[in-house]
Amino acid sequence: MSAYVIEETTSEDVKSLKVKYLESLLAPIDGMWSTFVEMADHYAVKLGENIIGYCSINSEQKILQFYVEQDHDDIYAQILKELDVKGAIVATNELQHLSLAMDHQASVVVNAHLFQCADDVELKEAIFSDGLIFRNVNMAELQTAIDFAVEAIGAPEEWLHGYYSERINSGELIGLWNGEQLIATGECRPSANQKPYADLGMVVSADYRKKGLATEILREMLHDCRKRGLKPICSTECENIGARKAIANAGFTSQMRILDLSFGNSI
Repeated sequence: MSAYVIEETTSEDVKSLKVKYLESLLAPIDGMWSTFVEMADHYAVKLGENIIGYCSINSEQKILQFYVEQDHDDIYAQILKELDVKGAIVATNELQHLSLAMDHQASVVVNAHLFQCADDVELKEAIFSDGLIFRNVNMAELQTAIDFAVEAIGAPEEWLHGYYSERINSGELIGLWNGEQLIATGECRPSANQKPYADLGMVVSADYRKKGLATEILREMLHDCRKRGLKPICSTECENIGARKAIANAGFTSQMRILDLSFGNSI
């Protein structure tokens, strides 16, 4: 009989372990992926009365985050069996989880690239065409921003209303305007639990893509991060070649990946 007990819990109940998880990373984890983790089901690993680890598992039965305080490799195999885990999504900066997940993988694909901008990188000035203005979106323009994102990336309007309201109230949503038309947005979200890092993001209207606007938006936000003492990070899907080029041209480099692993039948 196993000495470990795996039971459903909440993110709040393993909060202290999540702090230790972040401290164990080789590089910061992207904020978007952290959001996915918080939305997933959480399980505590108990040894006696003590919680020594946790994992989060999404609706596809894939582990999104795993951490144990000590060297208990056998816990991972027990989790896979008891919780009927089909795979894992793990970043290459998560050495503990990556090593254990690779022991069980049947296939691996790169899901996304993780980017950072070093403090000593020389940043070029952002240059926008005459007539284009890059400024914060205000609450009176909330619906304009929502309509823009629905058309540009197909995001659900109900979710956008809450998300963009938070970004606007925090001064984290910036718009690129051509007159009264919103043609692109940028986001700079300082991390609450990975200070002084900040997640950057940008969306450009389909009619204005391939004109270099994404790079200029990122350059402008990188300069702002430097002024505020923030360390910028971002990510993009592997197949989004255009976004990867824009991010690299702005001054970011990518050494880390997010991997999507499928496990074999024999665990």
